[in-house]
Amino acid sequence: MRDYLLFCNYCRMFTLLHSYNRETGMFLGEYSLLHNEYTRNSIVLNRFLLAHVGHVMRVIPSKTEEFQEIICTAAHFLQDDIDKFVEESLALEKYKERDRRSEREIGLVQLYILEHLLVHELENITEIRASTPAEGQVLLGRELGLKRALELLRSALAEKQALE
Repeated sequence: MRDYLLFCNYCRMFTLLHSYNRETGMFLGEYSLLHNEYTRNSIVLNRFLLAHVGHVMRVIPSKTEEFQEIICTAAHFLQDDIDKFVEESLALEKYKERDRRSEREIGLVQLYILEHLLVHELENITEIRASTPAEGQVLLGRELGLKRALELLRSALAEKQALE
């Protein structure tokens, strides 16, 4: 896999894009030795582009002499702030994961509430006595529908618990 850097000819400054991630459609971004992680977002790239509006820029692939020369001689854009950007990126990922988990837990609570409501409705239906055979058929259909809904809901809850 190839790594890339973006180089501004006018300022003799670069930012490391690293490799391109096809799944996210983004470059891995700058790398922090402190956190042993990439930014995994385009914040440094965006700032680099804004800081160099109107300048001639080139994308340089790794494994070339020019890549090595630029790394050794040119200035690295926002080099002192990379650790901060990676830290913010990691914090954002943790927040997103915590948010996803809380959404799942809320959904699970909603399913248990739905189960309770369906059981309560089923109990109410079974206590009603039909005055005509047609009404009896309607009540039977509602009862069977509620039982089927409970069956499907409990099956989904069992699958959810099996996956965890």
